[in-house]
Amino acid sequence: MSRARNTSASEKLMVDVLRDANQALTLDEIVEQILDRNPATFVGKTPKKSLYSIVYRREKRRKEQGMPALFKTSIRGGARYYSINPKGLECIGERTEEK
Repeated sequence: MSRARNTSASEKLMVDVLRDANQALTLDEIVEQILDRNPATFVGKTPKKSLYSIVYRREKRRKEQGMPALFKTSIRGGARYYSINPKGLECIGERTEEK
């Protein structure tokens, strides 16, 4: 895996799901929709934790590089909701724009 990549396949799927939903979603909802689209995406027992780990590490790397985050998070009722950050999407470029 190249360190130069700005997005992973899982992040691209997450962006596609959030775009289609047009609203903020929890990781459980995102994982459910990703698995509906592509069941082979996550092969482990805990796909939610896998996706969280991918997003956390990528967002941390973006922050270290001075890039804006790809996802915005908000907490409502004790649940963390994810939505697309338009500024982060601009920096990522066409990799996530393709559909």
